[in-house]
Amino acid sequence: MNLPPGVFRYLLIGQAIIPFFINIAVSVVLGALAFRGLESVATWAMDKGAVADSMGTCFFLPFITCLIATPIVRFQVTQGAANRIPPTDVPRWVRVMNGPIFLRAAKFGVAGILLLAGPVYAAYCLFASESIETIRFIAIKAIFAGVFGIFVTPMIAFAAMCDPSAASHPR
Repeated sequence: MNLPPGVFRYLLIGQAIIPFFINIAVSVVLGALAFRGLESVATWAMDKGAVADSMGTCFFLPFITCLIATPIVRFQVTQGAANRIPPTDVPRWVRVMNGPIFLRAAKFGVAGILLLAGPVYAAYCLFASESIETIRFIAIKAIFAGVFGIFVTPMIAFAAMCDPSAASHPR
C-alpha cells in the first residue's frame, strides 16, 4: 500500500493521540455522572454494572466516533487538510465497512463487540470480584476508552479518507 504523504502523521496525531485524551475525558465525565453517589459498581449487574458498561463501550465508542469523525475527516479531505487515499490502495476491510454513515457506524460498533467482548468478559472473569470501587472502575473505564480509541479512531478516519468522493457526502 502506497499512502500519500502526511497520511501516517495525520492519523497518528489527529486521529490517535488527540482522541486518546478526548476519550479519557469523556469517559471520566460519563462515569462520574452515571455512577455518582455509589461507593462501588457491581461487576455483573445488568443495570449500572461494570461488565454491561464495558460491553456498551465496545459498541458505542466506535459507533459514536464514526458519526463524529467521518464528516470531519471528509470535510478535511475536501479542504486539503488531509489527503484522500487513492482507490487503488483501498484495503478490503475498508470496502466492507463502507456504506451510509449510520450503517458504517453500526458496522464499526458491531466489529467492536465482536473483537472485544470476549477479551473484556474474560478480563472481568479473571480479575474482578463482586464489585469494583467506583473511582477504580471509572479509571479503568477511562483507560479502556482511551486505548480503544487509539485503534478505532484512526481506522474510522482512514475509511473516511478512502471514500470515493468526500465532496459528494453530506456533512
